[in-house]
Amino acid sequence: MAVRRRDPLEGALLDERWVVRYWLPGGAATDVIGWIEALDSVTIRLTTIDAPAQIIDRSMIIAARRAPAARGGGDPRRISAHDLQRHALPSWLAWHEPLGEWTLRAGGGFTGRANSCQAVGDPGVSTQQAVERIIAYAAAHDIPPMAQVIEDSAEERALEALGWVATHQPAAVLVCRLADFLHGRPAQPTVQLRERLQPDWEKAYQRSRPNSADPRIVRMILDGSAPRAFATVAGERVADRSELVAIARGHRSADWLGLASIWTRPDHRQRGLAASMMAALGHWAARQGARYAYVQVATINEPAIDAYRKLGFVHHHSYSYLAPER
Repeated sequence: MAVRRRDPLEGALLDERWVVRYWLPGGAATDVIGWIEALDSVTIRLTTIDAPAQIIDRSMIIAARRAPAARGGGDPRRISAHDLQRHALPSWLAWHEPLGEWTLRAGGGFTGRANSCQAVGDPGVSTQQAVERIIAYAAAHDIPPMAQVIEDSAEERALEALGWVATHQPAAVLVCRLADFLHGRPAQPTVQLRERLQPDWEKAYQRSRPNSADPRIVRMILDGSAPRAFATVAGERVADRSELVAIARGHRSADWLGLASIWTRPDHRQRGLAASMMAALGHWAARQGARYAYVQVATINEPAIDAYRKLGFVHHHSYSYLAPER
């Protein structure tokens, strides 16, 4: 009596990441790891990070297993704050120019990140000269001079020695491995992703963070640096269909996904929409090779920090803003 061979792809679903070993025409075997784009009784089509989609005859499959939704990696807390800040840099940029390893930034006064010098690393000149450049750059762009520094860093101490003092609220940077965060969190059909900023997302962002900044500058900062994606959730009720009830933004830099602008309309909170949008952006970034995710949140926002910790994020470092003492 013939024994029926177990299907190696039993239970496989679209968009899942799988490892498949199969026979090549010449008799050798090879492995491919990717996301299932199509699956029928005869073939499977996998999309990988760095190669075109591969169509595999299911009769040639030797073995297959589910893989984590994102590539693995070590503890993200072992990555230096300097390195992480450099990955975060492109996600909030308008006008900018280098000052050695530092970056002078201006964005019409919209957000501290876009309107401060990121003081990370070696400015290539003395701290006094760097300060003079920061002040001149700020004056040229009609914004107050300010520097973003990693707390307890050499850069912070050097600026404080010249009389610069804390301004604005400090922020905490929390991190996690994407594979851990995405485990058990498949992409939800209620969340839609776009890779360009659209008017309805922009309108929802304005509701989430009312401001008087020039919309063109806000658009430049939010939409200006690829790869980025915008998550949306539309209302289900007839009265809600004309506007988005939840939004989030993701920006990828190499191994890192930065999550920001996470907002849910008050009457739609406590439904898991924020986590669903973060997961959707996580799957988007994982398909491009990202391994880690980070969020930046004001240290006084304890409810948000607690919520991120419940999702698996842990503290990496904090940063603050310094300005010349008046």
